[in-house]
Amino acid sequence: MNELEDVLGLATTHFVDRYVRSLLTWDVLVFFHRNPDAVLDMDGLAARLGRNPDELHGEIDELCRDRILQRAGGLVRYRPEPEMRDTVESFANACQDRGRRLALIALVLHKINPREE
Repeated sequence: MNELEDVLGLATTHFVDRYVRSLLTWDVLVFFHRNPDAVLDMDGLAARLGRNPDELHGEIDELCRDRILQRAGGLVRYRPEPEMRDTVESFANACQDRGRRLALIALVLHKINPREE
């Protein structure tokens, strides 16, 4: 994992390790980073992400527990603290660079399907 930390930086690596549980979480985080004023119900968010609404519930629940998203009255919005907003921005920026994006994919896939080393 040290190679990935070298490419991504320690803060981004820790963020992914703690908060990015899946590629779906990744999609949700990047969507809200790019659309910080969006307020959507599950069907609207699912449509924007090209996903099934049923698969979103667990991810949204976790991101609400992590205090990155907020849900009220069936609507979801982006509400991280300023420091977390900066960390999500660093993550989203890393997604824009091919080499860093590949490192992020490797890190998330390793979390989803860890192998003996």
